[in-house]
Amino acid sequence: MMAKNTDVVRLSPSAGIAIGPILFIIAILAILAAAIAAGSGSFTAGTTTESNRTKSSALIQIGENLKIGMDRITLEGGLAPTSVDTNGLNTSAANALFSPIGGGIAAPSVSMANDPTTDKWYYVQGPVNGLGTGANNTIAVLKVTGGVCSEINNRVTGTALLPTGAALGDFTTNVSSGGGTSWPVNLVGSNVGCVNNTTNAAAGYWFYQVLAVQ
Repeated sequence: MMAKNTDVVRLSPSAGIAIGPILFIIAILAILAAAIAAGSGSFTAGTTTESNRTKSSALIQIGENLKIGMDRITLEGGLAPTSVDTNGLNTSAANALFSPIGGGIAAPSVSMANDPTTDKWYYVQGPVNGLGTGANNTIAVLKVTGGVCSEINNRVTGTALLPTGAALGDFTTNVSSGGGTSWPVNLVGSNVGCVNNTTNAAAGYWFYQVLAVQ
């Protein structure tokens, strides 16, 4: 006689709930992915802010260096600011800002500019409201981004100021008409800062450093 096999295979009580831990892990991974995505945006914003601060600090230092070079020629050498040669290629004459026997400094970098491939330093003759009495102030200017401009003014005035636009003259032809009411009120009398020029080819934000006051 053949015996009937009556054994029944029973599932482990935990087999039916194995899906629970898997779903939990998936949920955790989804939360992590969302956190990383959100954090990447914050990281980008933080990096941009830090870059603006670094550039603003470097520009202010460059401005101070240019002022030292100008002082060497005008105060120690006895030349008028309008007689100083600011051409970066002229490095031998006694009246050249970037000559070892003149200003004794190197031509400044454009790496902090709005567009380093096309922007360059200009050395403008013109008025600055609150400084000097005439239109022969010598001012070094470089076009910058709005973020860098704001950080420059934050370091100078304590306020992250994006100045109101004004027609300050065509800086690209080394001419300024920034005296009077056109100069930003927060920067009146300040020999360093950032302005918003609306004059045609010179439109944009500009770091400025007054090198000599007349």
